[in-house]
Amino acid sequence: MPYASDLTDAEWQLVRDLFDPTGRRGAPALIPRRQMVNALMYQARTGCQWRYLPEEFGPWGAIWQQFRRWRDAHVWSVALDRLRRAVRVKAGRDPEPSLVMLDAQTVKGGRSGPTFHEAGGKSGATFGAKRTVLVDCLGLPVAVRVDSARPHDSRVGCDLCAAALPDLPRVRDLLADQGFAPLVSSLDRYGVRVTIKAWTPKPKHFKPIVPLWRVEDCFARLGRWRRLTRCFEGTRASATTWLEVACVALLLSKL
Repeated sequence: MPYASDLTDAEWQLVRDLFDPTGRRGAPALIPRRQMVNALMYQARTGCQWRYLPEEFGPWGAIWQQFRRWRDAHVWSVALDRLRRAVRVKAGRDPEPSLVMLDAQTVKGGRSGPTFHEAGGKSGATFGAKRTVLVDCLGLPVAVRVDSARPHDSRVGCDLCAAALPDLPRVRDLLADQGFAPLVSSLDRYGVRVTIKAWTPKPKHFKPIVPLWRVEDCFARLGRWRRLTRCFEGTRASATTWLEVACVALLLSKL
């Protein structure tokens, strides 16, 4: 029985060569790669534990092992880049953005075993993780990163920019809120101008910061994927990959 989270034939063709490349060495796959991708999409959407995956997807242990291989090969990150370019082209834009926006979100941890989670956020009251995202002017995720909740927003933002900006040659402007003020000088070497958007002091009515509200909108849309309601992962790599899975699903929905 198909699930709402399953990839359509058209969606699968967009990423098939990434998840099921031709000329793959080794024993023939017992579980189709598309079925494994659907299993991960289902898990991201519903938030179920590995052992509770429906049997029609195949043994959960095999899917978990394949998740780890794709994670370590950064396959979901490559899929995110490809689909983001496709959505921009569909919208009549250049494949590469010239402006990006940055923000971070602190979420509670939901794991009892070994984890990378630490206390952080406002007054250090949240024990969990910090998700940092770069989005373009359309609100599309460009790059993502997950750390423990302890580091300051500007620190993880600088790390994300250092990893992402060398692969974004057209970016000349970056917008962020006051929490990222230290970035103004740290990104000079990339030729990127950082603009800090300040909140209006005590506004009479709520007024979103234009255009930074698109980052919050992106976080809200990603929050519909229940795997992201908390951070259930034991490592930064797995947490980042699940965030990338949700980003891929978000981009596929726009195609």
